[in-house]
Amino acid sequence: MPVDESVLEAYLDTLAEDYYDLQAPVPDQLPSSPSALAALRMVNKAHPTVIYGFSPITPGVERDWDAPATYSGIQGDKEVTIAVTDDGLADSVRVLADGSTTFVKPLDERMTMAAFLARLGNSQEKEALYLQSQDGNIYRAEAEREPELAPFQAVVQRDIPWMAEATGHSAEAVNLWVGTSASTTSFHHDPYENIYTVLSGSKTFTLVSPIDGLRLDQRFHPPSTLVRGEGGKLEPRPDSEPAHPVPWVQDLQLPDSVRPLTITLEKGESLYLPAGWWHKVEQNEGPSGLAVAVNYWYPAELRAERYALERFAQRVARTAGRDGVIPLPEDTLDDGIWGDDSDVTSADEWDPKDWGR
Repeated sequence: MPVDESVLEAYLDTLAEDYYDLQAPVPDQLPSSPSALAALRMVNKAHPTVIYGFSPITPGVERDWDAPATYSGIQGDKEVTIAVTDDGLADSVRVLADGSTTFVKPLDERMTMAAFLARLGNSQEKEALYLQSQDGNIYRAEAEREPELAPFQAVVQRDIPWMAEATGHSAEAVNLWVGTSASTTSFHHDPYENIYTVLSGSKTFTLVSPIDGLRLDQRFHPPSTLVRGEGGKLEPRPDSEPAHPVPWVQDLQLPDSVRPLTITLEKGESLYLPAGWWHKVEQNEGPSGLAVAVNYWYPAELRAERYALERFAQRVARTAGRDGVIPLPEDTLDDGIWGDDSDVTSADEWDPKDWGR
């Protein structure tokens, strides 16, 4: 019996309606740092939450986090990796001259913190620079090498006590983000529970629930990396083989059917962003021209029932004709969409955290 796609589509619409009948259209709020029990409840509810009164800075440490000199003073002459782009989108999809698309990663340049901040403060700067190495640049769980921003360990806490107790884990990674309004991110989602605190400026998150994420148009794109071409102009160069296609959302605008949450975090405010929520992040500078944040990624508990239901919904969505929902790897190995069968055998072998935020 043939599948009636319109019936499945109606069921998917009802799925979203059922979700929003119960879920608040605004973020939750906590007036102060929660207890471990309250944090556990927050994580189990899995709804974005604005937290007031939490700071990742080590108690007793006093710094002016609006001042560029603070960051260069802590880091000293030790170089950092800076993402450089011509359009401010460090990880995104571009349409090439021939009409094809490519997932573009930024040019990584090494420089001192002082040199980076000088370029950020230069009104004549033509390129967008962003400290966004996101690999646990302050702390990482499995440190094969010292993190680039290890000097910041003297001022940033290794863990958030209430999140560590609530999740039963130390943070997988702790990252510093430094940039300006020239840099933004395209829609993506991460496999971690995220606590994100603004130190300077503001950050605006456009958030989409995993249910509404089924409406996003995510496709596979061959990967490339920005390089300097003729005259120093940045241009994407295809990655060397083996280069597996990357699933990514190209459009920076949401479909009309999606109901996002938009949250602007000011200095000193934090966001709990549940694992699996789609998000786009924009930022504005503080009084000294910086947008700065620290985030903690905690391992997300794999809940069998939720995991099974999410995979079921993905399969229903694809059967209904939503081709922008990425197929599960085990459903498509014979198609070669994930690359050679010997390279990818399950979703666990493709890690979204490798592809930027």
